[in-house]
Amino acid sequence: MTMPSPILTSAVVLAVAAALALRSMVVNAGRRSLIRVRSEQNRRANTKTQG
Repeated sequence: MTMPSPILTSAVVLAVAAALALRSMVVNAGRRSLIRVRSEQNRRANTKTQG
């Protein structure tokens, strides 16, 4: 039982780290798309008020 436990713990730690990294990537991508949509809406509003 001495060998499998460190391997299992390291595997769990790696899995958690990978899950957190994927989650942060998804959150960042979602924020970027939201920012793009907001900036496009602001541009349209500015052109309407100016023209």
